[in-house]
Amino acid sequence: MKWNKLLKPKTIVFITTAALTLVTLPVLPLNEAHADGVPQQLDQIRVALFIDSTKYSLVEPTITLSSPSGLEIGVRNGGAGTEKTWVSSSDASAIRLSLDQYSVNMLETPDFAVAKALHTKLSTMQPDSYVLSRVKLGKTLYQVQYGSFPTKEAAEIAKVQALKDSTVAALTKSVSPVLSGPLHWSAGVYPTEAAAVQQAGVYAQAGVNADVVLQEDSAGQLTYGVWVGGEATTEQLGAVKQLALGVAPMVPLQAANIKDSYLIRRTDVTASTNGAVSAPHYAAGTAGQKTWIHPKGTGITVKERAERSYRGDMEVSAYHDKLTLVNEVPLEQYLYAVMGSELSAGWPVEALKAQAVAARTYALKQGNKYEIAQVTDTTLDQAYYGMQKEFASGTQAVEATRSEVLKDKNGLISPVFSSNAGGMTADPSEVWGNPVAYLRSVPSPDEGAEKGKANWYRIQLTNGKIGFVHAMYVKDTGVKNKEGAAYFEATEAGVNVRSAPYVDNTGNPSIAQLAAKERVLILGQEKESNAFSWVRGPYSAEELKSKLNTAGVAISGELLSLEISKRGPSGRVTELKANGVVVKVPYPDALRSALGGLPSTRFEIEAAGSYTGTTPSPSSVVLIGAGSTGGNTVSSDSIYVLASSNSQPTAVKKTDLIALGSAGTSKSATSSSSDPSLPQTSGSVQGKQFIFRGTGFGHGLGMSQWGARGYADLGYNYQKILQTYYTGVNITKE
Repeated sequence: MKWNKLLKPKTIVFITTAALTLVTLPVLPLNEAHADGVPQQLDQIRVALFIDSTKYSLVEPTITLSSPSGLEIGVRNGGAGTEKTWVSSSDASAIRLSLDQYSVNMLETPDFAVAKALHTKLSTMQPDSYVLSRVKLGKTLYQVQYGSFPTKEAAEIAKVQALKDSTVAALTKSVSPVLSGPLHWSAGVYPTEAAAVQQAGVYAQAGVNADVVLQEDSAGQLTYGVWVGGEATTEQLGAVKQLALGVAPMVPLQAANIKDSYLIRRTDVTASTNGAVSAPHYAAGTAGQKTWIHPKGTGITVKERAERSYRGDMEVSAYHDKLTLVNEVPLEQYLYAVMGSELSAGWPVEALKAQAVAARTYALKQGNKYEIAQVTDTTLDQAYYGMQKEFASGTQAVEATRSEVLKDKNGLISPVFSSNAGGMTADPSEVWGNPVAYLRSVPSPDEGAEKGKANWYRIQLTNGKIGFVHAMYVKDTGVKNKEGAAYFEATEAGVNVRSAPYVDNTGNPSIAQLAAKERVLILGQEKESNAFSWVRGPYSAEELKSKLNTAGVAISGELLSLEISKRGPSGRVTELKANGVVVKVPYPDALRSALGGLPSTRFEIEAAGSYTGTTPSPSSVVLIGAGSTGGNTVSSDSIYVLASSNSQPTAVKKTDLIALGSAGTSKSATSSSSDPSLPQTSGSVQGKQFIFRGTGFGHGLGMSQWGARGYADLGYNYQKILQTYYTGVNITKE
């Protein structure tokens, strides 16, 4: 399940699947149309895979493309339909592409192992690197190129920064790195490709960099030329000219024509393990050039995009002086992969159809959102992870609803959707702070997301820490303490104890490991965190303060209390107070980001600590806040709390709550068991801690994907599902 985007005037919020962190970027207003005021139908959609735009930036200096039946490479002189093929391969070998810009030649060496080691190190740095192979003076040399920059000044800065690394400095100490660039001499045009290769070899034997270049003549015919150099300064270019004329004095040299489209062909060994395996590397012009790549079969694989394969064609260009890769694909075929990236093959067909219509409408609504592309392939828009994600029933759902879109009286709507609404979709006021006519808070049968999820036990370790273990790895000993809590023991060695009941070695690492047969006290049981119900934390007061400060929310002094002070129509948190002061965020849903990336704003806050017993303490108090007790309103000097020993929340004065939170120990916190073989737990509270418990995954606006599945299981067709989540809309063919 992918966590969908949030369209909001001026901002967008999405959750990455890796770390569940929130990112804020600008987007178009909800109802922005094309220049003529009407969103136009797209037969083809342009998806930005790499781009540096005002709304989204992801760049690579070099990309690697391949296709099972080979590729055609050429240029476009306009839009789709103006392509001319310059290169045609018939095998699955990869090609590499970059822009003919400034870079840093960090090292030229005959030792491939050294070149590979330097490349490996440079690849951990932002500009990245690649390795070219050349035969010069009769020897094979390896050039490690670093980055791709629009100016020599930017390349110089990158060189200085790279050399600050001790490993880079050590590997390049024999020869100082030098800048390379897009300054070339043309050594003429040759009747055949073989003749051009032969002439380039003449220069190479004298130690001069020379490459075959593909370009069209004034009649539009493909030519093969030889360009010498590839320098960053006129001084470098002058020195190269003297060397070249010394080798071939009868061959006149002229400034290369870089205003028209061209491809410089070089030999790339970046992916090789020994320097023997190579791929053609094409450096493309930057003066408005559009390099076009077409698969001879179906699908182009992009190595730098997790080796995903995409339908349609690819276009490489320089946009904002950075390499841009755009996938141009028929709209309906684009939706095949969106379906596979957003949902799964086992879902009911009516839920799949609802997703297909929503996804199509969303894509059509975007206009030229990224100037030269309509959408990205990320959850910033809607997930599009390539052909590998496609599945038959998803494709059938797209075809069954071909051309169908959602409209209200103003035209195409922006059909936002999320993974799971947590039982009730959000009202726009809870997310953006402003209304949208076709979006209302409605019930959503989202519980299916937790079906079949494993049970986890909440346990207390001998040092008093609280954590969770998977039920599979502990068993009941049959022994209980005086309060009736059971002791379980680990069934094997190395059982991970985690802060929350789910596995994520990055976001929820192990906090302890149990030895075989080690006993722990069971405090409770719950389902593994999922898209419907989840737990995050515990976070210490200092950690939570740091998260808030990082998000721009200033907290002075110690964080003593965090309370929910307002909720919206669906029960989502719309206002928080820290130490009694409102946490200021630009719009309500930004609270997720302010708190370190919570799955949703439909949550409660539990103050957690190391505690066992029956007396309410900082470890067993849930701060409920206004609106969470069936409509009761919290007075200005009190807040509702839920103690572990109570079934209903009660009002407590805030002054008492703060005093409670400052308590050092609980009167009945020590384990009452007298069995010395059982863990004797300490009752001291190890600092104030907070746990967030909630439902829902995503902003919760519009259609819930899990809710659509639930409605489909109840017998709803896709039209009824869509019209349940989007108020006052019609389904029409565009």
